[in-house]
Amino acid sequence: MCRPLRGRLTAHLPHRVRMKTIKLIFGTSNSQPVGADNEHIEEVYQKAYKPFLRVLYNAPDIPVTLHYSGTLLQWLDRHHSEFTDVLGEMVSRRQVELLGGGFYDPVLPLIPRADRLGQIERMTTHLRKRFGRKPRGAWITEHVWEPSLPSLLKTSGMDYTFLDDFHFVTAGFTDDALRRPCITEDEGKTVVVFPVCHDLSANIIKRSPDEVIDRLREHRDSEGETVVSVIVEGERFGATQALHNTFFKDGWINRFFGLIQNNREWLEPVTPVRYLRQNSPRVRGYFPSASYEDMMYWSLPADKQRRIMKYNGTGGFGRNGKVFGGFFRQFLTRYPESNLMYAKMQYTHILVNQLRGDKYRKQLAREELWRGQCNNAYWHGRPGGIYQNRLRKTVYSSLIEAEKVTREKGIFIPSILSLDFDMDGLSEYLYQGQEINAYVHLEGGTLFELDYLPVPWNYLDTLSRHEEAYHSEDVAARGYDRNMRKAFQDHFLREDESIENFDNGRYQELGDFLQLLYNVKDYRREQHQLILEAAGHVRQPDGSISHPFTVEKSYTFDSTSVIVRYRLENSGDQGVAATFAPEINLSFSGREENQLELLAHGNGKGDGTIPAGRVELDGEIHAVVLRDFDNDVNGTLSFSTPCQMWSLPVETTAQSPEGPVLLYQSSCLVPRYALSLSPGEAWETTITLTLSRP
Repeated sequence: MCRPLRGRLTAHLPHRVRMKTIKLIFGTSNSQPVGADNEHIEEVYQKAYKPFLRVLYNAPDIPVTLHYSGTLLQWLDRHHSEFTDVLGEMVSRRQVELLGGGFYDPVLPLIPRADRLGQIERMTTHLRKRFGRKPRGAWITEHVWEPSLPSLLKTSGMDYTFLDDFHFVTAGFTDDALRRPCITEDEGKTVVVFPVCHDLSANIIKRSPDEVIDRLREHRDSEGETVVSVIVEGERFGATQALHNTFFKDGWINRFFGLIQNNREWLEPVTPVRYLRQNSPRVRGYFPSASYEDMMYWSLPADKQRRIMKYNGTGGFGRNGKVFGGFFRQFLTRYPESNLMYAKMQYTHILVNQLRGDKYRKQLAREELWRGQCNNAYWHGRPGGIYQNRLRKTVYSSLIEAEKVTREKGIFIPSILSLDFDMDGLSEYLYQGQEINAYVHLEGGTLFELDYLPVPWNYLDTLSRHEEAYHSEDVAARGYDRNMRKAFQDHFLREDESIENFDNGRYQELGDFLQLLYNVKDYRREQHQLILEAAGHVRQPDGSISHPFTVEKSYTFDSTSVIVRYRLENSGDQGVAATFAPEINLSFSGREENQLELLAHGNGKGDGTIPAGRVELDGEIHAVVLRDFDNDVNGTLSFSTPCQMWSLPVETTAQSPEGPVLLYQSSCLVPRYALSLSPGEAWETTITLTLSRP
């Protein structure tokens, strides 16, 4: 990798030996997630984007390579067109080379090939129209690489790209080869790959300009041509007020550019196109599926992350010459919620590409689909990623909008479809209505997606409390979830079980219905009804006896409601006493008073506003109204049999640049029914979940 070259006595070389020059490709990659709020982007603009371009503009002899995501360019054009005007001037004077890539910053290997080509072409067209020049290079989001990408890039008109120098290590390159571009190929199509010096790019904010130049100087006696690419996340220059002051007010960037000018005898700043005009890389290499070290580390389970940290004392791996696995797609198994978003995206892609005859509608639907492919919400690492409720909501909103566009008015007919939606080998049942979508999984007979189309909003876009390697003992003590936080998850609890134990995951589960596969007893597609049945067991609290028990769960869907009818039967030859507690999670933008209000209706004792924290409601509840102020939607849970009720927020602890932060994910409601059933006895109840405008 790009590390100091020790032990070379450059000071005593004979005068006849000519020092090799270093070609420096310097620049920034700049992106903001789809769903980021304007205030945040404005702050980054003022602290990082604007001052960097100002300094660069006043250093016309320093050529740089810049990448801006398509959504960020759109935002800049809307809010600060003067910025993109200046950027265009710098492109026209050939000081700036702009990189292409996926317009909405997707992880390219994660999205269908047609969308990869479409997003790159969308970005190419935007850059050509706005800045008058077609990009020849593509930025690979988060350096997530798979071997099929070279043919895709070449087909899209791209001649080169950048990858972290860790990729070059995994491809078998060593020593000086880690500082030279190579050719890679797929299906007979080749592109040039420049190695990004991870050490300098990731740690530049920790070093002085002189230290950076010294690091570069250590490479100048390499055999052959040396190319050092330093591409920095542009946001990092203004990540904090202290960093903004260091780089701009205190003149770090000015001094760095000045040092480049003062060392021109051996340090030559170039752009990739300028370099490739004069040089033709001949060495060929093949890169396995990989990303930068930290990304691969983050994709691993928490226990394996801890073992790696214990092994080498860092937050990454491979730094001691050993690689311990890790692959971006593992985020889809590490976080089941990520896989559900991925499945929704793949399914929406199919719907969009089935559109025929109406180019305008197809273009509109495709644009929303592409917005829903923005990478940030699908994974978790140094930034919040999937833990950021707002980012997930934006992804779902875009995908739901795309689906709505595909439905032709007057022709679309609500129905239930059966298909393997989440690619787990089982058929899921998808109700698609005029105002709601409701998806049911056979594992646990659970409702796992509930879209209210007029908004659009997925009220089951929840996130469980997952174990993370960076969690403290205090965080772990608050508990992790055994299952995804969805709706109509059927618990059987001890009669004296406490809400505290339920909240922290230390409760005793007497039934086995949460993971049990329900059988389809009846599937009435046109009548919008699905009847499921599971034959399981309910144990005695001491575990001594396990009673045969049957749960029949009937889903009926209408225009705005999901009606769930339960029939519980003691199938054994002894009595069963337990608390039946179907868990229902619903996700909103937040739990603040101006975002959400929960109202209980009961026999008088439990009436009124439900507090925001963990609470056990008194009295018998027959309905709960959830007032979503941000979307102007009311959700109503109605119970045919009055019940006791637990209400608690689901909050996760995630890392952020400011340290650990507690983030709202969903609101959990648990109606509770005390049951005592004799052998052969059955009990029935109905729960109705309705979404509507006030």
